[in-house]
Amino acid sequence: MDSQNLRIRYLFPTLVIGGLVLGLASNGIAQLDQDLAEKVDILAEELAQLREQLSIPVTEKQRLEGQYGMSPVASKVYGGNQGISLGGYGEFYFASQLHNVDGNIGRNTGDFYRFVAYMGYKFNDSIIMNTEIEFEHATTAANWAGKSGSVSVEFAYLDFLITRPFNVRAGNLLVPMGFINTLHEPVFYRGNFRPELERTIIPTTWRELGTGVHGSFGRGFQYTAYLINGLDGDKFSEAGIRGGRQKGNRAAFEDFGLVGALDWEHVGKFWIGGSYYYGGADQNGMTNPDLTDISVTNWIGEVHLQFRHRGFEARAIYAAAGIDGANELTNVVYPDSADTRLVPDNQGGWYVDVAYDIAPLLFGQDVSFTLTPWFRYEDLKLQESVPSLGYRSANPSLDLQILTIGLESRLHQQVVVKLDYVTFDNKARVNPSDQIRLGAGFAF
Repeated sequence: MDSQNLRIRYLFPTLVIGGLVLGLASNGIAQLDQDLAEKVDILAEELAQLREQLSIPVTEKQRLEGQYGMSPVASKVYGGNQGISLGGYGEFYFASQLHNVDGNIGRNTGDFYRFVAYMGYKFNDSIIMNTEIEFEHATTAANWAGKSGSVSVEFAYLDFLITRPFNVRAGNLLVPMGFINTLHEPVFYRGNFRPELERTIIPTTWRELGTGVHGSFGRGFQYTAYLINGLDGDKFSEAGIRGGRQKGNRAAFEDFGLVGALDWEHVGKFWIGGSYYYGGADQNGMTNPDLTDISVTNWIGEVHLQFRHRGFEARAIYAAAGIDGANELTNVVYPDSADTRLVPDNQGGWYVDVAYDIAPLLFGQDVSFTLTPWFRYEDLKLQESVPSLGYRSANPSLDLQILTIGLESRLHQQVVVKLDYVTFDNKARVNPSDQIRLGAGFAF
């Protein structure tokens, strides 16, 4: 057999075998492609189910709508399908003191002020669990000044949704007062710090154990009414009630508090509302035996107004508070006969907050971010009237005026960068340091 026939004899089976191998490989690749396509479809379906279970909002409109008296971020669980929902917010800042009381240059500081996680669970369309867990100042360890952070349950409740005008809520509840206490994410208020009025007269963030009803009716009306534990008068101070919040921590429930709120909102432009709280605070001596034989009650009332039109926004609020029994309470809280401090009979204050987004004027109507100069002026009388106790008198440094001028930019609807200049004044002419603050916040 010549060499040419020999080559043909061995080449033919080689080609046949090669063809069979290529055919098998081609079928294998086709099968592999089919298997991969099926797996991709399965993963896509599982991802869609996970999105539904986590209640991940898919549009900006969903992200910006609050429900049942809660903020847009805190109310995600209501809009989701059955199962768990997640959200949260955070904020941090850097602050520079321009001077301090003796005229020297102040200190520079920074703080990861808060990180908050919202977790909710929708058992069905009628039963909702919602909670907020807050981590303040990044760690519970002490810092250079001996101050430590904290971890708290800001709210945690069960909602039983019955009808639009009538629903029942129970647990650790946010008290529905003012702008900030129920809408306190950093993207929803101006400045790196919350307004002082809504930290003192309204002690944001204020939450107590209780139960109540809420609902909406008519065109834009919404109401809330809660029965909650009373405050702890033993922790009141010359600045007011803030220290008396019990926060759901094994609260003394000898005294009750009642709070009601009514708000009306018109097509996102007008928001008008008011609220009133009244409750006992002596707790029948449970928190301090010296309170056993005295009666202490306190009340807070406020009205608020917001107007928005295109890039313009203005807010105004007036709040007043009173402590009945402040005379006797002063001797309990400040028992030292040489102490000149007084628990106030009455407090009052107001602020105006005005802002305008100039980004469309500078960069065109299609701009994707905001650039908003703003200012806020606060006038607080934290000891508007005080008990008459001989040598003790009102503290003039608690008659405060605070001016904040700022510039903020929302780089995204859920991300904001803030720059503030804050100047303080008071009747004592003891001027705490003016400050410049640069910070940022986010919500998701």
